[in-house]
Amino acid sequence: MLTPADIHNKEFKRGFRGYDEDEVDTFLDDVINDYEVLEHENVQLKEELALEKKKLEQLQQMEKNLQDTLLVAQKTADEVIKNAKLRAEEIRLSTEEECNRLRQQTERDLAQHLEAMRAQVREAEDQYASVRQEQRQFLIKIKSLLRTELDLLDEDGVRQALGDIPDTSAAITNAPVTEDTIVMTPRSQHRAEGEVIRDARVLAEQRREQTNAEPAGES
Repeated sequence: MLTPADIHNKEFKRGFRGYDEDEVDTFLDDVINDYEVLEHENVQLKEELALEKKKLEQLQQMEKNLQDTLLVAQKTADEVIKNAKLRAEEIRLSTEEECNRLRQQTERDLAQHLEAMRAQVREAEDQYASVRQEQRQFLIKIKSLLRTELDLLDEDGVRQALGDIPDTSAAITNAPVTEDTIVMTPRSQHRAEGEVIRDARVLAEQRREQTNAEPAGES
């Protein structure tokens, strides 16, 4: 490619009827000036093109980096979502297992508590039945003692010594002995039984004394 210097230094051979040298030089000077302007503009355009190309490469690199960043972000988001789903499933299974364990434990505790309450009820029923049986036996024993004492009082010697006494032995003998006749605690039951036995012994002793004293009085 020709340069302005090449055009300026160009020399032509002289001919017999050649061009006017001054006009050629003037024209060449104009060409040189225009060529210099064009060359300067060409250099400037090349520099601008190189700059734009560099900017374009930077933009392309930025776009690539952005795409890579978006791709990494998408992968990270997918991984986070996947891990979150796995964690949620683990929590659900763990919670379900814990609920089942608590329900089973509660059912076992309730069953044990219910069985303990039933055992207490059975024990209370057994104690109540035992107390009722003891009361019944005590009443039967009292009835037997009273019947014995009434038989003693019904003897001729005692009847003569005490005078006429209304006959209530049949009413006492035939009176039904029920569990609801007397309700007594074991301590009061033992004390009353002792008192009855003591009173029976006193009456028996008095009867013997009266029986023994009657012949002596008659003589």
